[in-house]
Amino acid sequence: MNGKAKPTPDIDLEMDLDPSLWAEGLVEVDLAVAEAAPVAHAAAGAAGAAGATPEGYDEAKYLRAFGDVGDAVRRGDYASGLVHYERYGAAENRLAWLSYRHAHPIRESAQFPAHGADAAFWTASGHAMVIGWLDDVAEPLTSLSLVKHETLLGATEAIARCRRQDAERAVGAADGRLLGFWSVFACRTDVTPDDVRLVLMTEAGCKTMPMKIQQVSDERLREIALEYLAHASYWGHPQVEAFGFLDRGLGTALVTQGARLAERIADGAFCKRFGPSRRFTASIIVCLYGKVEYMFLQAALFSRGGGFEAYEFIYVSNSPELAERLCKEAELAAQIYGVSIALVILPGNAGFGLANNAAARFAQSDRLLIVNPDVFPRGDDWAVAHTALLDGKPEIETRLFGVPLFYDDGSLMHAGMFMELDEGFSVTSTAITRRQLARVEHYGKGAPPGTMALRRSRPVPAVSGAFMSVERSWFERLGGFSASFVFGHYEDADLCLRSLQAGAAVYVHDLPYWHLEGKGSTRRAVHEGGSLVNRWYFTTEWADVIRDGMMGPKPERLAKLEQGVEAA
Repeated sequence: MNGKAKPTPDIDLEMDLDPSLWAEGLVEVDLAVAEAAPVAHAAAGAAGAAGATPEGYDEAKYLRAFGDVGDAVRRGDYASGLVHYERYGAAENRLAWLSYRHAHPIRESAQFPAHGADAAFWTASGHAMVIGWLDDVAEPLTSLSLVKHETLLGATEAIARCRRQDAERAVGAADGRLLGFWSVFACRTDVTPDDVRLVLMTEAGCKTMPMKIQQVSDERLREIALEYLAHASYWGHPQVEAFGFLDRGLGTALVTQGARLAERIADGAFCKRFGPSRRFTASIIVCLYGKVEYMFLQAALFSRGGGFEAYEFIYVSNSPELAERLCKEAELAAQIYGVSIALVILPGNAGFGLANNAAARFAQSDRLLIVNPDVFPRGDDWAVAHTALLDGKPEIETRLFGVPLFYDDGSLMHAGMFMELDEGFSVTSTAITRRQLARVEHYGKGAPPGTMALRRSRPVPAVSGAFMSVERSWFERLGGFSASFVFGHYEDADLCLRSLQAGAAVYVHDLPYWHLEGKGSTRRAVHEGGSLVNRWYFTTEWADVIRDGMMGPKPERLAKLEQGVEAA
């Protein structure tokens, strides 16, 4: 396993982040070549069909949009941009790419609505974010772009809108108008902050304005974007309104940027081992963020009783600033309790899923236990019971399973998870918008601890990532946790549904554990933004499957499997 989640085929860069906007497609346009385009076009002669220019094709615009083609024309590789277009560009549908649509010469409107440009950020890896406002009730905003001289740096039509109460007061806006705008989109990798202009396009015209652009890291851009999403306000239902803008391309941009960043961070994993090192029955993987307090307590409680010598701990940290303290804690815990601890340090926050994938690379066993830092065994015999369950149950029932989790007051917190589809309504002064929102629920949350009907072995749609026991080869075959989920939430349900689709249902088996929910890590506004993106992505990916036999606490697709368990 390489520590990465499987590729996400739903990420289509041509939809709103077409390939021409990435590094290789946004090289500098040679203006001399662009200005000489009519001559080059004429020289092409019979390059076009019967000499005719294809509908929608403009030579100067094509060379301005695709700087690599301009370089090739200058070198003499092509007689003109048209030759390249007919040989390659037509098949690639380049006239529909954003870079071509935004490559026209800028002609400012004499009259343009009241507006403001607040901030712009870019990363060296090729992402940008722009924040501003526009009173565009009469001339709706259609796109925005960043340009430098005659070079297009990046452009997008995937623009989110939100309330801006300062702008509402300034222009005396009526209720129901969303004046704020923001977007994350692909841009060139060689941006310099001077002489950059923001271009706002409306249905009636355009406006350019100087834009001070600040270079930030990919992690900082992710943080700014997700915090902005978390704090954004609307006139209607917040999640339904946000989902609408995520649907229009912003969600793809955020998921793409987050996935690439998380994969890069996970690739930088460093591992240091404490205590004995050998082959084990299973590896307990614990993802840490912001807190180290529970490492010592877990080592103490998990090491009680027999059988634990066959298990190792792998702690993976999304907080590199805690590396030294974690090393000291791990060394002490290994010495005092005789446990084997592998400490995996990441150079940034890869999120729950990718951190666990990275840790799995260092496992010295064929079984992975994904465990939260605030989860502890309820009995000293947990290791013997877990090993006996693996030996005694059919292999298909242990390929991926979860366990009952209990709150500290003894009530049930988790006995498997199921999915619902909510019908969300957003009502404003001008419209009623409907949107389906997937929701993941826990069986029996808050039930008394003796509710054995919920604790019995049975197939379930999903189990919580707070405790998962999974065959390592199966985890690797599934590609691990998906990189498309930002930080955490919904990646556990996604993995379980992918397991079911691949032929192995998920089970719950009665091995009880305590779960001090939410105590094992810190949570900030940026994580709320990530959860919103994750819920949108999970809904987009799985709504059809949920609707087709996986809805509710008794989904049709699992009914026959559960009948077989009851009969046994």
